[in-house]
Amino acid sequence: MAANYWTSSQHKHWQFTRQELDKIRADTDAATGHDRAALGDPRHLRIFLHGLIQNLGRHLSVRQQALATAETYLARFYTRTSVQETNPYLIVATCVYLACKMEECAQHIRTVVSEAKSLWPDHITHDHTKLAECEFYLIEELDSYLIVYHPYRSLIQLSKALGASGNNAGLSPDELQTSWSIINDSCITDLPLLCPPHVIALAAIYVAVVLRIPQGNAFTERTKLRLQRVMDWFASCGIDLEAVINCAQELISLYDVWESYSEKTTREMIFKMLNSS
Repeated sequence: MAANYWTSSQHKHWQFTRQELDKIRADTDAATGHDRAALGDPRHLRIFLHGLIQNLGRHLSVRQQALATAETYLARFYTRTSVQETNPYLIVATCVYLACKMEECAQHIRTVVSEAKSLWPDHITHDHTKLAECEFYLIEELDSYLIVYHPYRSLIQLSKALGASGNNAGLSPDELQTSWSIINDSCITDLPLLCPPHVIALAAIYVAVVLRIPQGNAFTERTKLRLQRVMDWFASCGIDLEAVINCAQELISLYDVWESYSEKTTREMIFKMLNSS
């Protein structure tokens, strides 16, 4: 296992610029003869798949970090593979199964298959060998690079640093929880493929604190002073503020798109795709 993110396979092999990521996806579409745009807004599909992972995770009582690892595997897998060529329900179940192994909270393959079958009876069979075969396929597409660094640890470290930076500058329990939830949501976006974990954590803090400025009478001089201290801390971190802002904009864009998301429409689209293949 790599000692830190900067020497990890994640940084060396699974971190891209936006242009690089778009090219990989375009090459995948060209090679497979499929157009991922035919499935509508890709973020709607990602939201749907996120819901599948979370639902299966709840039934299996899997902790959030393992589910975040599963979502990262899913995002990586579908950069090189067309959704139209797969059964997304089986891929989701396989990602959760493999992530639980890697995050040391392993689930028995029969248990994963049983729970997945109960949730999606039309798309999962009781034959656990299908998932076992899919696991090898998944590992191959990921080039066997399975260690994932998440922003959660960075968030805790940054929260402590912010708290030590000045009076009334630290995150409140509510802001810390909101930042944690925003990091969960970041798994739906391309951010795990584009940004280092600490940048995503900083963007989550920025969205949770700076962009949730109280309105009206709640915006007191004390609040204004605290926000100024938080912004001063951001400026003193020595990080790429533009990268943090871009990351925050990606998150805000997700929330905007979420407003037009229809689970029923996306489910029906996948159903038609599977029946036509």
